[in-house]
Amino acid sequence: MFRLVDQNGRLQHNVTWTVSDPEGLEASPGDELTITAKQPGEFRIEARSENGSAEATVKVMEGKLPVGTAIWTTPDPPGCKPKQMVQAVPSNNGPDMYDISHCEDGDYVTALTSDGIVLWRRRIGDRATSGTALPPEVANKAPAARLDAHSSSVCDSLSTGTEQEAIRDLLHQRNLSFSEGSEGERSWIVEESNTECKLWFDEKLILVKKRKVFVSQ
Repeated sequence: MFRLVDQNGRLQHNVTWTVSDPEGLEASPGDELTITAKQPGEFRIEARSENGSAEATVKVMEGKLPVGTAIWTTPDPPGCKPKQMVQAVPSNNGPDMYDISHCEDGDYVTALTSDGIVLWRRRIGDRATSGTALPPEVANKAPAARLDAHSSSVCDSLSTGTEQEAIRDLLHQRNLSFSEGSEGERSWIVEESNTECKLWFDEKLILVKKRKVFVSQ
């Protein structure tokens, strides 16, 4: 399965897919592309949206793969160099690994599935945005970007611009549950011991507003 994402790992919509040899690869296009190999060979896949384009190369082989064969690779953006791969803590619908890379404007972490699908990408390190939620296995690699584990509310740990999936991971780490807002409203309500935090998201599931309310005991 393939998907087109922007520089922050957000899924692009209304994507046009092109396969170099439709006779060799059977394609099921959509926002994500599923392919079925019909013959061995090397094929090129191109994806285009109103925000940009990208290409991928697929090599189909017969029989068992030789030991040490890379199942997939993901290129770093221009000007970035890979630094480290970090195994993620297993979770439902979460990433399987994190790719840490160094770019001209700082270090970045990319969350990947076992199939190489990008879930999200954000900046870490000395220039990280204050309050950005990072998984502990990555935060330990970048102390300057670590969350304040002792903050009184999850609202204090989050900043606008954070992806919904990253917030879900943070709530899971803190053993916090949430309820959704009224129908038609993209919002979550997180209840803690003495506070209630309401989070609002835009159509791309990015946090755009938050509000903390103290609850009487």
